[in-house]
Amino acid sequence: MIKNYLKIAWRNLARHKLYSFINIGGLGVGMAVSFMLLLYVYNEFSFDKMYKDQDLIYQVWRNQPSNGDIRSTNSMSVPVADAIRKNYPEIALTARTNWGNEYLFSYKDNALKITMLSADPSLLDIFSFEFVQGSKSDAFKDVSSVVLTQSTAKAIFGNTDPMGKMVKINNTRSAKVTGILKDMPENSSMKFSAMGSWAMLEADEPWIKTSGWGNFSFQTYVKVKSGTNLSKLNSKLAGLVAKYNSQDKENKLFLYQFSKQHLFTEFKNGVSTGGGAIEYVRLFMFLAIGILLIACINFMNLSTARSQTRAREVGVRKVVGARRVSIIQQFMGESLLMCVISFGLALALTALILPYFNGLIAKNLTIPYRLPFFWIAGTGVTVITGIIAGSYPALFLSSFKPVKVLKGINKAGKATLRPRQILVIVQFSFATCLILSTILIYKQLNFIKNRPAGYDKNGLVEVPLDGRLYNEFESFRRDAIASGAITEAVSTSNTITGNGGASWGIKWPGQLPGEDKLPIEQMVANYHFTKTFGLEMAMGRDFDSTRPSDTTAILLNEAAVKMMRLKEPLGAVVNWQGADRTVVGVLKNYIVNSPSEPAKPLIVGNVKGWAGMAGVRLNKALSVSNALDKLSAVYKKYNPDYPFNYKFVDEEYSKKFHTEQLLGTLSNSFTVLAIVLSCLGLFGLASFAAEQRRKEIGIRKVLGATTANLWLNLSKEFVQLVIIAFIIGGAVSWRFMDQWLHNYTYRTDISPWVFVATIVISLAVTLLTVSGQAIKAALSNPVKSLRSE
Repeated sequence: MIKNYLKIAWRNLARHKLYSFINIGGLGVGMAVSFMLLLYVYNEFSFDKMYKDQDLIYQVWRNQPSNGDIRSTNSMSVPVADAIRKNYPEIALTARTNWGNEYLFSYKDNALKITMLSADPSLLDIFSFEFVQGSKSDAFKDVSSVVLTQSTAKAIFGNTDPMGKMVKINNTRSAKVTGILKDMPENSSMKFSAMGSWAMLEADEPWIKTSGWGNFSFQTYVKVKSGTNLSKLNSKLAGLVAKYNSQDKENKLFLYQFSKQHLFTEFKNGVSTGGGAIEYVRLFMFLAIGILLIACINFMNLSTARSQTRAREVGVRKVVGARRVSIIQQFMGESLLMCVISFGLALALTALILPYFNGLIAKNLTIPYRLPFFWIAGTGVTVITGIIAGSYPALFLSSFKPVKVLKGINKAGKATLRPRQILVIVQFSFATCLILSTILIYKQLNFIKNRPAGYDKNGLVEVPLDGRLYNEFESFRRDAIASGAITEAVSTSNTITGNGGASWGIKWPGQLPGEDKLPIEQMVANYHFTKTFGLEMAMGRDFDSTRPSDTTAILLNEAAVKMMRLKEPLGAVVNWQGADRTVVGVLKNYIVNSPSEPAKPLIVGNVKGWAGMAGVRLNKALSVSNALDKLSAVYKKYNPDYPFNYKFVDEEYSKKFHTEQLLGTLSNSFTVLAIVLSCLGLFGLASFAAEQRRKEIGIRKVLGATTANLWLNLSKEFVQLVIIAFIIGGAVSWRFMDQWLHNYTYRTDISPWVFVATIVISLAVTLLTVSGQAIKAALSNPVKSLRSE
């Protein structure tokens, strides 16, 4: 019996090649896209969950009042780890780390600049990093020890065994390779190429050893004992900073589970809101389900559209004794067979499209062929899809009355029109949501991209101050200008596109009680700051190398002047970084953080020893490549051992829009896909309607109806469906997009033209889809349709 069912199913697929291709292809494409989205969802949910006892691993965070709000951050001071370990028996382990810095690693003639994380040895006990060579117990027995990842060891040593070899770090110290770690997984937040001991960091930078409670420049991880009551521990932990630093009663510490930090990063008033990256994961899950759903709807619509051709088959089967259950089994079997074929097609398409998808989302997702869970889930999705997609056609076809069918008077098609119309409305409602969302995402993206940055990004390059460049920057600057490569340069503490952290304890004239606790963004720059970056002054001047007193000068931005309520800012004395500084200029606000946020108060100081980056203005008279070649030659003169690394500021600035650009690209792609899939369903419904009304069309033609009249008559019902779908989809999309836009301080509005454009696109697509079937029916010979009676 099963063999017979399969034969009939295969013959039907072969007989109706076009419909079979559309059915299998549509479902295969829908499943492939859903699989890719679900791979992303799985990857995000598995983030940082590869460590043993991951439920016991936490990071120390702190809440600090800031401008009427509470700011939550995981930057921590050095003494916190020891104090937590001594005061709270619930804590099993603590470890300090820096944020990871770039170092030049050299071995013989090979040099490579990599990120090294400095940490306490206990970090290896908190996180179950996998050692390929060496062991965690021996990794940091010596101060001058370093652990490399597999890929880094390969890049530095090639095929040579790295264990016990000596590498030079920044050409200033030697370190022995004492271990090789397996490369960090793609879905791990711990990203580094090498790990050095905390003791080595303190030896190289002695100030860290004496760093107090007020310097929040590091990170602290802990492992709690099993069964610990976290809420009770956090209530005790809140007052730790005040216990050791009576001057700081503002910072309240708390523990936050490490494995949650990737998805749940949004805090409001010191409490996790449950938002963050999880919102995009939910969006991708919604898209996966939605696209799979409309693919299933297509299957149902296209299957029932061919029902008339199989009505007599059902009638004959029933006459010769077939029960309704067996007919349902037959058609469900056909549906499952098509789904299995679609599943195979989906796997092939996923493998083909996945590299492109990875490029879009900056991930390295792979199909986990070796995981049993993947095949169980894939089989489950296929079976469920087959049952959902095949249930309606099977129940519909098996309900035909054999007497009516064999007499040619079956009217079941009309009874099925309503649910089929509802399915099409669901499809186009989803498509409408995507069209509206895509338009609004791009509208918001253009809105914030067109907001002036406040400085000239074109021809601006930033170079790290490595090696001799740190102490000989002025000589480098003069030589670079003399070579014609650049017109100006400035050394800064950090990139112009991001802040250098916040500072507090700042005092200014007319300050109100408690305002010294407010954090203010800070940056350090030497002379030629405004000229290099093309910044505008609201009043006053830039730092001047001919004025010795400018070593204690600062610049404020307009937001800082407003916050400090300085009526006469020039000449005002502000105590910053433990010293009195004189305001010599006020900068016009420029974008430091997000372009969608208002400008934050900023202090720019002229402090020696804080430089880490050089801003360089390329000579516009030269081509970019020529200017960079000349600049590289000057750089090599000062740093022959270091690679000439640079970043274009306009490219770094564009990364601020990465999330919006990704959303726009993905929503655009999925909108096109949803429209195509929806059109397939509409094509099925149009075919069905044309088949049902062929006698009516014949009579109308005999009575004198024109092709245009018939086209309009057949098309108007689909236009009505799309309008209903637009009303539903537009209302849903408006609500969610309005909420999304409220995440931005600077945001576009939801203009009426957005809705007009959406309905025009929907109607145009609808008419293009159904016109083919409508015109075909209108041009058919009425004699043939009427003679069949």
